Amino acid sequence: MNGALRLARAELRKLFTTRSLPVSFAIATVLAVGSVIIDATVAGKNGSPRLGTAADVYQMLKFGAITCVVMLILGILAAGGEFRHRTIIPALLATPRRARIFAVKVIVIAGLGAALSAVIFGFGLVTVVVELAAHGMHHLPPGTSSLYAGTVISSACFGMIGVALGALTRNTIGAIVAAIAWTLFVEQVILQTVLPGVEKWLPTGAAVGLTTAPGSGHALAPAVAGVVLTGYAVVLLVAASRTTIRRDVA
Repeated sequence: MNGALRLARAELRKLFTTRSLPVSFAIATVLAVGSVIIDATVAGKNGSPRLGTAADVYQMLKFGAITCVVMLILGILAAGGEFRHRTIIPALLATPRRARIFAVKVIVIAGLGAALSAVIFGFGLVTVVVELAAHGMHHLPPGTSSLYAGTVISSACFGMIGVALGALTRNTIGAIVAAIAWTLFVEQVILQTVLPGVEKWLPTGAAVGLTTAPGSGHALAPAVAGVVLTGYAVVLLVAASRTTIRRDVA
């Protein structure tokens, strides 16, 4: 147990002593708060839902896309960066058990994803409350808590998927470009057009089901989406762990 705690502290130290984490957090926070302000400004215009309606508030609370992409990138950097900068070698010399190192990294990134997304969602939610209060509205729709939970779960899963991709490829830039292209373009544009209905069963589609307003007809139900997204994370982590254990690190 003490060994695992030391590894966890070491992983956290690596994350908090690099610029990628604070920069990513700052950008995500600005995007979340800024998107709320923009949505509030255009509410009721050009067919947009009126400010304060459930549809409008749910639209403002869709922070999942931001936090999931951030955690996907951080997960890739956390795992792939170890091999790129050769920091994996002293880590293995200190703790030769590769499986334990990999497991601790996954747990730390998942926890970071949950914490980071919870804080960012909190900032966004406070901005929503302030915007509504400025117009004399003081009520949030009942699905707010489920969006909060869905954002936290999906972000943690995408962080784990990022760790798996970083460990499998060992190429941070290539993995980030490929992952973002698949997430934002292949799934949401190509497959949605060519194979409608299939994309919701893929990782991004499952995340949409977790971070979309309750009762959305096209997206998966949150419970199903959570199982699907967790399944993808587990499958990729199993493959990555076997690769990490067997592959030469030199």
